[in-house]
Amino acid sequence: MKKWIVLTIFMVLFIPSGITFAAMQMSVAYSGSPGAEEDLAAIQFKKWIEERTKGQIDVKLFGSEQLGKEVDIVSGLQLGSVDMSIMGTTIHEQAAPRYNIWSAYYIFGSSDEVAHVLNGPIGQKVNAEMLSNKGIRMIGYGLRGPRNLTSNRPIKDPKDVKGLKIRIPLQPIYVESWKELGAQPTAIAYGELYLALKQGVVDSQENPLSYIYTPAFYEVQKYVNVTEHQRAFFTYVVGEKFFQRLNPEQQKILIQTGKDITVYHNNLQAKMEGQWKQKLIDKGMTFVASDQAAFKDRLKDIPNKFASQWAPGLYQEIQKEIKEYRPKK
Repeated sequence: MKKWIVLTIFMVLFIPSGITFAAMQMSVAYSGSPGAEEDLAAIQFKKWIEERTKGQIDVKLFGSEQLGKEVDIVSGLQLGSVDMSIMGTTIHEQAAPRYNIWSAYYIFGSSDEVAHVLNGPIGQKVNAEMLSNKGIRMIGYGLRGPRNLTSNRPIKDPKDVKGLKIRIPLQPIYVESWKELGAQPTAIAYGELYLALKQGVVDSQENPLSYIYTPAFYEVQKYVNVTEHQRAFFTYVVGEKFFQRLNPEQQKILIQTGKDITVYHNNLQAKMEGQWKQKLIDKGMTFVASDQAAFKDRLKDIPNKFASQWAPGLYQEIQKEIKEYRPKK
């Protein structure tokens, strides 16, 4: 006790009042371009963290893949070279492969169903798996708009897909799904996709509306085919090495801010979805009403091909939760 009293007196007497201690730096990496939903949410997250910690944490934002691709960021979170990230399902592929079911098409019928599953027992299992496997902690999520197919010819039903050269993210379930539909899937980095579309390396691509508008794909694609084949989300994840550097009060603030940014992001996404559509229409794109039921029927057996890679009964458990949720909605 005497030592603490002496130390306090020393600090008061000998440390000049004008000196302030440096804030802890916190890096946040994400792929979104300026103006995308995760970029706007990241800006709000930064504001809240800096305010709530009274400047003890200084958040640095690195959007547009400045710190690397999502695969690289997962390694960075684990090693401690990246503190936090807002990313898609790559995190599950790398850190919780037994729960990497989210890339399967037509699992969910609405964003509400996605949120329900993430907030339930399955979501808790996923979080525990990521923390155990890679030392990565999920503190929140943000819904994404449904993925739609763009092209230079209208795609109204599965038979229109035959022979289509389509760019997809490099995940096996994406490849199998588009092959089943008769397309020729190709993996191309998102940052290289505009040029690939312009040069005809691929004919089409699929993404949420925000990811169609922000890179100006409307300049090289004519149609947005409303397939809504996948409803996914962003994960707000923190490296456990960074989390353990925080004091208990800072940890509490970070966890609460993760919950708050989930609400903020989801409200923002719901508000902006219609705006993205109108912006694309204003840029000359035509929206095509695709036969989603026909697409879903063609792809109904795809989950069975990957079921052995997932936690036992995961697909059935998700379907059960959704079925029980729908009457309550």
